[in-house]
Amino acid sequence: MQWKDEYSVGVAEIDDQHKGIINLFTEIDAAIESRGSWADVFFKLEQLREHARFHFALEESLMRMHGYSKLAEHAEQHKHFLGKLDQLQMTTLSRQVTMSTISYLSTWYAEHMQTQDQDFVRYIIDNGKVNLTHLPTA
Repeated sequence: MQWKDEYSVGVAEIDDQHKGIINLFTEIDAAIESRGSWADVFFKLEQLREHARFHFALEESLMRMHGYSKLAEHAEQHKHFLGKLDQLQMTTLSRQVTMSTISYLSTWYAEHMQTQDQDFVRYIIDNGKVNLTHLPTA
């Protein structure tokens, strides 16, 4: 998975966190392709989980602070992602994780950035509650 300009939400801190998570997907892909040990894949998934939890907590805090009406729906999507990640991580303990297994999560994440994240950031920008640091690509 590679960063694309259309993933940008226009807020540097959020975009930087998204890029970090995408980099972890790339590392996981590489570990799977090289048939890395289960421990290597497990550890990289753990890194992804910790980065995602921090990132999701930041987003949800911003949503709460700014009265974003779709907070519950958005938080439920974060919970879904983390649940799937937990399942995937447990899979590494019993069998080899394949590229198709991780593909679901990376596809979900890409779609989430382009829809839900852009929607909530647009809300807080439109309401004058955060400054746009750069223009996102439409």
